[in-house]
Amino acid sequence: MKKDISAHMGKLAKKKILRLVILFTLLGGNWVKAQHVDTWYTADRAINQAPLPSNGSLELFTPIPTIDGVSVFEWHDFVDFNPLTQIAIQHPNPLNYNQPYPNGFSIGFGTPSFLTPAGSIPDLPTLQMNSVNFNPEILFDGSGSGQALHARSVCREEMTIFIMFRAPGAGTTAETQRLLYGGDIETHHSSTTNLSLGVSNGNRFSIGRTRTLGSDFESGNIDLLGQPAIGVFTRQINGLAAQTERLTTKVNGIPDIDFIRNDVMAQFDTYPFIRLGKHFNSNDPNRNLTGGISEILVADGLLDANSIQRVESYLAIKYGITLNGSASLGSISGNSSYQYLAADGTIIWAIDPTYRFDIAGIGKDRYEDFDAGLPGTTGDLKLRYNLHQRISKSENSEAILTMSTSPNFITDNLDQTRTPINTGGSFSTDHNYLIWGSDRQSIAEINVELPPLLPQITSRIEREWRVQMNNSTGLTPINGVSVRINLSGSTIIDNGDCALHLMIDTDNDGDFTTGPITLIQATSVDAFGNVYFDGVDFVHQNVFTVGFGDIENPTASNPDSLTVCDTAPAPDPLVVDDEDDNCAVDSVTHISDVSDGLSNPETITRTYRVTDTSGNFTDVQQTINVYTSPNAGSDDNLAICEGDSVTAAQLFAALGGTPDAGGTWSPAPAGAGTYTYTVAATAPCATDATATITVTEQQQPDAGSDDNLAICEGDSVTAAQLFAALGGTPDAGEHGPPPPQVQGHIPIPWPQRHPAQQMQLRP
Repeated sequence: MKKDISAHMGKLAKKKILRLVILFTLLGGNWVKAQHVDTWYTADRAINQAPLPSNGSLELFTPIPTIDGVSVFEWHDFVDFNPLTQIAIQHPNPLNYNQPYPNGFSIGFGTPSFLTPAGSIPDLPTLQMNSVNFNPEILFDGSGSGQALHARSVCREEMTIFIMFRAPGAGTTAETQRLLYGGDIETHHSSTTNLSLGVSNGNRFSIGRTRTLGSDFESGNIDLLGQPAIGVFTRQINGLAAQTERLTTKVNGIPDIDFIRNDVMAQFDTYPFIRLGKHFNSNDPNRNLTGGISEILVADGLLDANSIQRVESYLAIKYGITLNGSASLGSISGNSSYQYLAADGTIIWAIDPTYRFDIAGIGKDRYEDFDAGLPGTTGDLKLRYNLHQRISKSENSEAILTMSTSPNFITDNLDQTRTPINTGGSFSTDHNYLIWGSDRQSIAEINVELPPLLPQITSRIEREWRVQMNNSTGLTPINGVSVRINLSGSTIIDNGDCALHLMIDTDNDGDFTTGPITLIQATSVDAFGNVYFDGVDFVHQNVFTVGFGDIENPTASNPDSLTVCDTAPAPDPLVVDDEDDNCAVDSVTHISDVSDGLSNPETITRTYRVTDTSGNFTDVQQTINVYTSPNAGSDDNLAICEGDSVTAAQLFAALGGTPDAGGTWSPAPAGAGTYTYTVAATAPCATDATATITVTEQQQPDAGSDDNLAICEGDSVTAAQLFAALGGTPDAGEHGPPPPQVQGHIPIPWPQRHPAQQMQLRP
């Protein structure tokens, strides 16, 4: 065997040296190597069916899986679209092990010529929709013989592998760690070595290397806690001494394993077949992966740090991972040293020392493949990923905020009815992001740092968030989003859900006592304590939190107008019958009556005040038109001379009291009789007013006829003497004393005389 290995090593070394010389010459002495993501498994497309259209189109999210819990028998590579390579498929019939892929495990070179797995035959994993940040994952539940898929890999020399997974670990060796990618075999191949990337004891992303002459194992140093994680692995051969390889890992942005392995087979290609979920030679249930894999990207070379950072950022936004560049996991200590990058390298989340926790975002982006224009795609860089995350929440356990492009928080990110994020079309490589992070303060209710210009805001939660927004030139930033915040652990919702507000600090200093504050009232609060806000527009660097305070006035309609007779009714707050408030109405009270001073009608404006439990109020007004009942005066009598006729004016003047003018007399005024004066009522007064005048006639007076009366000189005449001296038959009656004269004409006062009568006295 050693002879075979040595011979193969010699051929391999000569082949690589020749290749390097040719490439170095073609490029004028500059070392440049093609780097492509040649394999891309993602649980949100091409499950059990080939990518569509048939020629492949990476910018299209097709086909999208729809059936939750379905067994996965084909996980298609979304890059090569070659049915003869790289589709992750179910275990073949053991009778076909000697046949080429996809029917069997034939290798085509070296020994043994085909793989004969010593482990039990695995079952199929299942598709779990809406599993990690509203995206699906492929679930390996570890039960029974475990679950697994396998593929034939084309990336077997230098490589960069990204794995998005979540799983608890087990095992302390290359062979016993729980397998994510690669896998150990029972009988090792003569000219290749096995790579196993898995999760070992302590939930650590680890590396296993097995071969004919032994095995190596490097456990990671970071406990991933069984939570969603982005593992990055690189294998470097070129530029190193013979019989050495450099293996590195990162987890959630943090560099972890970095070691150089020295071995006679260190630079051999890796084994042609890879497994997901279970080693080829495993019969131990404890070695079965118990968790999920959401996405795998395999590049056929070493990606530079910036390219790795772009792919990590893509996966972090898609799966709600808080990255960090050093020290402990971002899920624990926040992000203190990692810049998130768009596909074009633009910084989309700059390090923020305060708002560094629970970073998540929505956005759309697509990598624009770089073509160097050199022979054989040399120098190209093709990362190939694309993103359209329309609903998102950090996967950290402390995270309580979800954001969506629409008010739909029920369905997953693959729901095609969700409001899309605009980047100019499917083929565009522009980007548009809205990302947020929190300060992870308490969600307890506090009454400090409240906006002084909004005194109705009486409390808030302590926790705050900041948004960072970045979009390509010419694009409209993401707007009109919906926000859901789980406040079930805060007492602020004990105040009631009527006056919760998203408070946005628009001067971006994070101090809610300064600058303008925008308030967005909560749309609703569900039974689980989730508070919803819709139609929210953020601006880059805005800081926001949740406050409580009723700033909304109650509502009510003006009561119906009234038209009454004589007297306005007493105030009655019950006439305001549709009062309402976002919280609760406290009272409806009468405030004032104001008259216009006119009559028939007199218009009274009556004001009621509707006050809510926070002291906000609304005034409503009721118009009352007061009409006066008619007044015909009081009954009376009128005497006229016999034969005379009475006039309406005489009748009106004879009425008692203060009658209204403008009434009518019945019958028409004439001689003696009873006359009725009627003043018609004006609605709403319904009863006409009447009064009567009784007119009587008197005979003409008779003062007798003129005559003469002689008296002695010096005597005075008496009334009796004068009356006796009259001629005819005068009417008797009262009269005044005789005038003080002794002779002359003495008139006889009415009614004792006719106007034409008088008496002359002569001495």
